[in-house]
This record gives sequence, C-alpha cells and structure tokens, in this order.
Amino acid sequence: MRFVCFIHTNPQEIAAISEADHRRIVAEHFTFDESIIASGHHIVSEALEEPERAMTIRRSAKGITVHDGPFAESREHIGGFYLLEARDLDEAIRIASAIPSLQHSVVEVRPVRTLVLDGA
Repeated sequence: MRFVCFIHTNPQEIAAISEADHRRIVAEHFTFDESIIASGHHIVSEALEEPERAMTIRRSAKGITVHDGPFAESREHIGGFYLLEARDLDEAIRIASAIPSLQHSVVEVRPVRTLVLDGA
C-alpha cells in the first residue's frame, strides 16, 4: 500500500530554529531518506517552497481563476512530504515516526487511494 506523509510546519516555530539545528535536521532527513530507500519503502520525498510561492487555481462558471498563495489561510503549512510503500497503516506510522521534522512539526499519514476507471 502507498501512504503519503505530509509534514505540517509552523513558520514561526521553524524561524526560531537556529541555523545549526536547521542544518542538522536537513542532514538527518538525508540519512532518513537513505534508510527508507535501502529498505524499499521510499517512493518519493520533497521539500516544498513557502506557501507565499503557491498558486491556487479554481474553476467556476466564469472560467479559470488563478490566485496567489495557498488554498487556505492557516497557522501551519505543508513543508514537505514523503510517499511511502508500506505493508499497512501500522508500518507506515512506524516509518513516519522516524521523520526528522517531527522535532518541530506534525506528520500526517494518509493512505493513497487508487482510482479505477470503470470499463478500462
């Protein structure tokens, strides 16, 4: 099964982290990535730019509109994600529990739904 692990960060908390601690956490992410690649659980992982760099696209009866910023105003934003392969939710939670960002963030683990087109 595939699971996505969203890393929810609070920009104020992240800003309070020292540069040395930030570099240490990034290095820990690289080590974590290597370990889940070696174990076969890693599919893809990426850090995301700040929400201010996001664009939101909507479709309405008037057509397509594009807006600056994320979909919703929030104290926290998604700072990155991992897409994992795991036996079940328990294994995905065990793997996600080792994500280094948990020191200053929250990780949401969500199963990926496989869609099937009828008749295909």
